[in-house]
Amino acid sequence: MNDKDSLAIVKAHIDCRYYEAVTIDQLARLACMSPSKLKYSFRVTYGTTLYQYIMATRARTAERLLIETDLSVSQIAMHVGYKKAGAFAAAFQKCMGKLPSELRKEVNKDKA
Repeated sequence: MNDKDSLAIVKAHIDCRYYEAVTIDQLARLACMSPSKLKYSFRVTYGTTLYQYIMATRARTAERLLIETDLSVSQIAMHVGYKKAGAFAAAFQKCMGKLPSELRKEVNKDKA
């Protein structure tokens, strides 16, 4: 297996299991790489760090849930891998530029 295949496996793993707590060491074992090589190769190949990719994947999923469902922000936080709604809100704001509650208000305003 070459490095690009290994990185694709890691990326697919994150895409399918973004809600799980995962460490760089676990992902490195999955890719059969050292943690430092995985971090470097992922950043070079995908133009983002592993951490940023995981956060963005969670934020995109949360955005979809905020728009398409009536789940509470706390329920969405748990669904995308956060134990505390406050930590989720801070991470969502960092990725999306607004709080989950602000997005929800915008969506509800547009529906009315």
